[in-house]
Amino acid sequence: MPHGEPAPPAEQLSPGVRTLWRLRLLLVTGFLLVAGLVATAPLEGTLAVLAATVPWLAALATTAILPGLRYRRWRFAVEAEEIDLRHGGLVVRRTLVPMRRVQHVDSSSGLLEQALDLATVTVHTAGGSVEIPGLARARAWAVHQRIAGLARLTDDD
Repeated sequence: MPHGEPAPPAEQLSPGVRTLWRLRLLLVTGFLLVAGLVATAPLEGTLAVLAATVPWLAALATTAILPGLRYRRWRFAVEAEEIDLRHGGLVVRRTLVPMRRVQHVDSSSGLLEQALDLATVTVHTAGGSVEIPGLARARAWAVHQRIAGLARLTDDD
């Protein structure tokens, strides 16, 4: 930790988010790899072997390494005055959202998330939104309620 930088937030995402991220990567890279194989079908010899092998190895390495790296770096804290997020894979980003700027908060759970009992909390401000992904659904609801309470939001707002 560089001199003067505050300690990172302590709360982690659910460990199941690694599976979610791996599944999403597999879906996207699988589609791209099949498209690449179709595009490189006319190639022959060593070039054909490289065109078929290198993307698969890169996709496997990315799927094996990136979700774990992202999981280890993802931290958050919901404090009275702000929401503190630290996340990233190769590049680490730190975001502070002042509680007074929160306009509304949403929770969502897509099909893959539902299958893994996960949800995402999205915090909206006038300047955009930030997400806390990969929380157990019960934990996501608790975080949602805490942020809404600290920002003095109600369902009627």
